[in-house]
Amino acid sequence: MKKTSGAFAKCIDSESVIFCDMFDTLVHRDVHPNYVMRLWSKTIIRALGINVDIDTLYFIRKEVEHFLSDKFNLLHVEIEYSLVINEIYNRLVCSDLLYNISLAVFQDYFEKADIVVEKKVQFLNSNTITQLQVLKEKGHKIYCVSDFYTSKKVLKSLLEYHNILELFTDVFVSSECQKSKHSTNLYPYLINRLQLDSKTVVMIGDNYNHDILNAQKSNLQTLYIPNKNYSKTKLKYSKGSDIKDYKKVINGVYKRCNTKAAPGNSDYILFYYNYTERLYFKLKQCGVKNIFFLSREGLYLKKLFDYYQNYVVLNDQDLIKTHYLKTSRQASMLVSLKSIDTEQFYFLRHKYPKLSLKGFLNNFDFESEIVNAIIDDLGLNAIASDSIPNFLDSEVYLALKNNALFIKNYDLKRAEQKRYFDSYLKSFNVDFLTEGMHLADIGWGGTMQEKLFDYFKGKVHVYGYYLGIREVYNITPETKRYGLNFSVYPFASYSDHILRGNIELNEQLLSAPHGSTVSYDINLPNYSKEFHQEDEKRIYNDHILNIQTFMFEEFKTLLLQLDKICYSNDIVQEEMTNYALRVGLFTSKKNISEMIKISEGFYSNVGDFSKGLTIDTDRTKKDILVSVKAFLLTPEKLFRYLLRLKPYLYTKKKFVLLALFPSQIIYWYIKFNIGMRRLFLSNQFYLKYSFFNFRLK
Repeated sequence: MKKTSGAFAKCIDSESVIFCDMFDTLVHRDVHPNYVMRLWSKTIIRALGINVDIDTLYFIRKEVEHFLSDKFNLLHVEIEYSLVINEIYNRLVCSDLLYNISLAVFQDYFEKADIVVEKKVQFLNSNTITQLQVLKEKGHKIYCVSDFYTSKKVLKSLLEYHNILELFTDVFVSSECQKSKHSTNLYPYLINRLQLDSKTVVMIGDNYNHDILNAQKSNLQTLYIPNKNYSKTKLKYSKGSDIKDYKKVINGVYKRCNTKAAPGNSDYILFYYNYTERLYFKLKQCGVKNIFFLSREGLYLKKLFDYYQNYVVLNDQDLIKTHYLKTSRQASMLVSLKSIDTEQFYFLRHKYPKLSLKGFLNNFDFESEIVNAIIDDLGLNAIASDSIPNFLDSEVYLALKNNALFIKNYDLKRAEQKRYFDSYLKSFNVDFLTEGMHLADIGWGGTMQEKLFDYFKGKVHVYGYYLGIREVYNITPETKRYGLNFSVYPFASYSDHILRGNIELNEQLLSAPHGSTVSYDINLPNYSKEFHQEDEKRIYNDHILNIQTFMFEEFKTLLLQLDKICYSNDIVQEEMTNYALRVGLFTSKKNISEMIKISEGFYSNVGDFSKGLTIDTDRTKKDILVSVKAFLLTPEKLFRYLLRLKPYLYTKKKFVLLALFPSQIIYWYIKFNIGMRRLFLSNQFYLKYSFFNFRLK
């Protein structure tokens, strides 16, 4: 036996045939081998939308290996790859974890997941490769010989990925030979198959027992290449550090987004990353083929989603088709209008109870001449711009409902808009009756979703997949909606309250470079008649574009870093909630200043068409300063009001009070409060469980 950590080509006789080990000889992994399987679990769960956690699928695979090892009296690396796939497939199908996927399709995904994961964690041992290239040039035949649980096809794909496949005359894998270096029987099998003299064969490897001692038992020459540094890496990863690694990535994005060079509030990218990842999994789980991102926040979300799925997809034909649907609360209201006798205007009634006659008419995108003519016909010019409390229950509205000129133009508008919108939807070439309509958006309630459901007259299911839901509307089985980061449905948890703290800022950070859809026009190239308010346009060009550009680079970094960590949904939710606490309570003056600047571009494209975002200081004082008892008991419910205190102090130039704002105290009290409540609840459950056991005894 020869031992080397450097040049070894000179040590090998000119007539020798080379057997070379794969792992930790040709290539190294930057994670433990067991972690590779967990990453495989993560990859295939994501690809197929399997509703199971990473560790469960990992243990299913490990258990299958043990089962087949016992059944065939073989080591797990000697079991035929296809047998492992078949057994895992049967277990998933029979456990109702896998639906409508054939064995052939599953096998394809299984294999591609193994290949993709190995590529992500491997890097070349450049010294060994260099020496093998020297031997290849001298005319030596070199064979790759590996104890590996996958197929020869997989191993060759990896060698090709590293651009070293041409080094080898052939490749042998224990799972296909059903013999291994570990069991010693692979060596005589290969000597006999290749018709070699064992004394002329040199086995090169890093495993002293399998590559050296066992090869010597078959009279092979050996060359030992120890890799102690990489065995330490294996030891590190064998102990498991998912939470630690995840936190490290999250802390990294927080630090990078809060440097002087970073644009203000770019730290919100973590929320958008988590939404994108969850959206992809949810759509795969539900078998969705077409997803419609609603304008305008949906434009940036679509960009993130497209990048994400192109990175993670295993088969290009499985890419979910993404569409950008130009709509708005105003436009979706127009296409779903009922006759004036039955139309209730629920959204306007709920959100904008105080309207003027002129303001109400502006929601229908009438020409100004028509609006003026209707007001003249009613004889209400003097009060047309006056705000009326509960407008839809007022005498002015009653008179409008019965006005012939209004009814005529109202009916013309709703018929026109429905016709134009019909044409717009047909341009997407999607069978909505069969597939339903699936919407992705920032969310909050689901107004546009409900209006689209009305437009289809209930014949098409319309589902919403939102960043968050803060209001419960009339949710039905035909209009399911999911708040993927937070929701008040079916109830609001501690995490939900924290994550919905500053939703208005999301609307600005995700704004688009185009105007709001006012109505539809078949004569326009994109069917959308738009209005881009000047302040919106200015704020986007001066601030938002830079923030979004920076966030997109952070998104790509997050994807690369998190793709190699096996975190659970619970870890994500817990850390995202902690992150939201930090982002909200420890926001810097720079972030506050930027927040106030971009809020100048906030424009309501329906209802009263108001501009700018007002900090509700009276409400803040009432809920934070007066309701001390409520804060002490459930501080998360008042978190969204706490977030308004710093901007309020900043706008009032009360910089001393701003500097003295007790962020640390509030942060740690909230953490202490939820910790004690969780402890109390767990103790209650423990007592009940213990009592139940006592009764059984």
